[in-house]
Amino acid sequence: MKFRIVIAAALAAGVALGTSGCNLIQPQATTKSYDASDGVSLAVGTLNLQNLIVISDNGETGNLLLSATNSSGEDVELHIGFVSGGTVVDGHLEVPSNDNVATSWGSGDEDRIVLGGINTAPGGLLEIAFEANGETKTALVPVLTSAQPEYEGLAPKKVTKISK
Repeated sequence: MKFRIVIAAALAAGVALGTSGCNLIQPQATTKSYDASDGVSLAVGTLNLQNLIVISDNGETGNLLLSATNSSGEDVELHIGFVSGGTVVDGHLEVPSNDNVATSWGSGDEDRIVLGGINTAPGGLLEIAFEANGETKTALVPVLTSAQPEYEGLAPKKVTKISK
C-alpha cells in the first residue's frame, strides 16, 4: 500500500515538473518592461516619463509628445533641453503632485511643447535631456511625421514655445 502512494506521489511530481519545466530555467516575458508604442520611456527624479515622441514634418520644428506622472507629494518642475546649432535650448513643464500631465494629442495648441531648431529629419533620433529633482537623464527620442494616420494633425504650427 505504501509503495502505491510513493509511486503516485513520484508520478504527480514528475508530471508537475515536466509541465512547468520551461519556466524553471527561462525568465517570464511578462516581467520585462518595454515601450509598447513608438515612443520611449524614462524615469527621472520622481517623474515617470512615457511615450516620448517628436512629431515633425520638416525636421526643423517638432511637437514633443509625452506623458509625465508625478507620484511624489510635491510639485515637480521638469526641465527639457536639447542642442540646436551648438546652442543649448531649454524650457520647463510643471507637473503637479500626485498627478499626470500629458501634452496635447488633440487639435489645441495650448498643451503642446513645440521645439524649434531640432535639425533632425523624420525617422531620426533627437537627444533630449530631462531634469527633475536634481537628477538629469537623456533619451534618444524618435522623430516621426504626421503622415502616419495616428499622428495626423500633430505636426507643429508656427507657434514655438521652446526654441533658440
